[in-house]
Amino acid sequence: MFRSRRRSIVFAQADHARLAGSLALAWRERPPVAFDSFVRGVADHDRGYGEHDADEIGSVESERWVGIQRSGFAPRGEDPVVDLVVALHVRRLLSSQDDEHERAAYAEVDALLPSLRVAAGLSASEADAADAVTNVCDRLAFAFCLEEAASGTVRAIRYRLDGRGSIELDPWPLAVPRLVGLVPAFEADGYPGRLVPVVVPFDVRPGIT
Repeated sequence: MFRSRRRSIVFAQADHARLAGSLALAWRERPPVAFDSFVRGVADHDRGYGEHDADEIGSVESERWVGIQRSGFAPRGEDPVVDLVVALHVRRLLSSQDDEHERAAYAEVDALLPSLRVAAGLSASEADAADAVTNVCDRLAFAFCLEEAASGTVRAIRYRLDGRGSIELDPWPLAVPRLVGLVPAFEADGYPGRLVPVVVPFDVRPGIT
C-alpha cells in the first residue's frame, strides 16, 4: 500500500499495478511475447498483495514482505506468460538479497525461472526484454502513487513527475501521442476496513519541460 506524501489517501498495490499495466498496454516496441498475456502480467505483477493490502511501502518487516513476494511468484498455472512476468519482476525486487529471507527467496525464484521460460515458450533474452518493459512501467507507477515530485532515469528513459498526476517521458516510449486515465485510491482514514474511493487522474506526456 502506498501512502500519498501530500494528502490523506492511499493506493492499494493492486491499483498501482493496474497503472503499470495501462502503460504496458500502450508500449510502442512490444516485447517478443504474447502481448495480451504480457500486459496482464504487468497489471498483476504485485499479485502477492491481494486486492486491498495494508502493507505500507517502507514499513513492512522483511519476513512479511518476502512472504508476499513468494505468494506472488508461485506459479498459478492459468497463463505461463503471466507467471513468468511476475516471477521476473519479483526476482528483480529480491536481487539486492539484503538479508537471509531475501537470499532464500531469491534462490527459489531464480531456480524456478528456467521451467517458467520453457512453459511460456520464451528464451532468456526474450524474457529479459519483457522484464525491461515491466521495470519501466513499475517504476513510473510506483513514483506516481507517492504523489510527490520525482525524476530519474530507468532503462534509458528519463522521467519527471510533478506529484499531481503529470508524468513526462523522454524519449517517448508509447504508441499513442499522450496517455490519460484514472487510478483508484482510497481515503486513508479507516482503510482497508473502510473503503472510501478517491479517483486520481494521470496524464503521461512526451518530453521533459
